[in-house]
Amino acid sequence: MDLMDIIIKMGIFIGAFAYITILYLTLRDLRIFRRTGYSSYRKGAFKGIIASTLVLIGALLTPSFYVAGLGLVFLGVMVNQKGRREQVFTTAKALDRFLGKTDIVRTKEEIYEEYLKQQDEKNRLEQQKQHEKKFEKNEK
Repeated sequence: MDLMDIIIKMGIFIGAFAYITILYLTLRDLRIFRRTGYSSYRKGAFKGIIASTLVLIGALLTPSFYVAGLGLVFLGVMVNQKGRREQVFTTAKALDRFLGKTDIVRTKEEIYEEYLKQQDEKNRLEQQKQHEKKFEKNEK
């Protein structure tokens, strides 16, 4: 076994580990979204699906095209960045956090009410922008 074989096996291991990690984080985000209804966790799950696809393709390319494969793995890990999140853990133990068990559990009705409020706010802001555009046209 020469050095290049060892390097390729390490690249495959890195790609596999990144893929498993991203899938775990995606499933955890889905569970938290299901329990809380916060859209940032839904967006994080979508990013995780895209990132896991890139990492899987990169891991499969690694034996043939080492640099390109690991480049895709790295790109997938960078895509998986989640951004700001709402605080959903207050008193949870480490195992509960690891599994995605949140302290906040909201009913479907509460989630739907918040969704309606967000849609109303979005519509109000859109109407306000349209009104401002009409006002600017009238001033000219």
